Amino acid sequence: MWTKIKDGFESPTGKTTSNTSAPPAASRTYAFNGDVILDIDRQDTTVRVTSPSHRPIFTVAVGAFDIVLLLITYIVQRERNITSNTLIKMGGKYVPCMKSLSSKAERIDYDSGLKSQCYAFLFPYQIYRFFTPMFLHIGIRHLLNNLVFQAIAGSVLERKYGTKIFSICYILFGFSGNLMSALVSSKNVSVGASGAVYGLLFFCIIDNTLRIFTITVLKDKIIQFLLMLLVVPYFIMSVFLDVDFSGHIDHAAHGGGALMGILVAMFLCDMPDFITVRVPNGGRRIQFIALVAIIGYIIISLFVFYLLKPISIK
Repeated sequence: MWTKIKDGFESPTGKTTSNTSAPPAASRTYAFNGDVILDIDRQDTTVRVTSPSHRPIFTVAVGAFDIVLLLITYIVQRERNITSNTLIKMGGKYVPCMKSLSSKAERIDYDSGLKSQCYAFLFPYQIYRFFTPMFLHIGIRHLLNNLVFQAIAGSVLERKYGTKIFSICYILFGFSGNLMSALVSSKNVSVGASGAVYGLLFFCIIDNTLRIFTITVLKDKIIQFLLMLLVVPYFIMSVFLDVDFSGHIDHAAHGGGALMGILVAMFLCDMPDFITVRVPNGGRRIQFIALVAIIGYIIISLFVFYLLKPISIK
């Protein structure tokens, strides 16, 4: 039986190896083996490999959470136009809340006011502000624009990679975007899911591009190409236009999310043969390089942010 299971994985289609047809009433046993479910009939004749299907649970949940937080933001603001002070109270990215001011004179003058503005919790090292801004928005148009592309790219990726892996990737993309924004735009208040969305878009673009080379069915190739047409225009337009109607384009957050999206894609995506055959053990070597780059980028960026880059409120 194990020989036939092995043959099932090594068959050209990768799906079914059969010597004889199983009788309709044949009893079956099921075994879970990592990423696949083996459907094995007791007559020892057929092995069927079924890929698991994932629902975009996290994509829907994070979208609903964003909507709730926007409603809460409007309640806190008590008017239509949301101000920077309200965004800071809600957990927006604001570097003076995230690290101590460099000048002792400034700390004496401003720390009491900042402590009141930022809230006392963990002040002045409110590291949660690397994460909370990805769930906040400054208005309905800002939110809807991000939700649309988050749903398009997120549903595709979550169905393929599963909720656990996808949720980790989403948080990582948003964190990377806010980290880069904190390094480059230290005096600006910044909120929005665009850093995470950029990570999703680049991850989706790379994943679908590589799949064009790894799948053989023409229909599937066309589907991958159409998915590319949905996400690429947003990236091109957002470089030059305020596509999310936020009034300010945080290119640093976009760049940080995109960079992490590229590195995660290198780590998770299946590489085509024309890439992996050029070096020994090419697939795993690419994964190792990507993992080292991800860890190194985070460590170096945090080191620069907290130890090398001074912060002034003036």
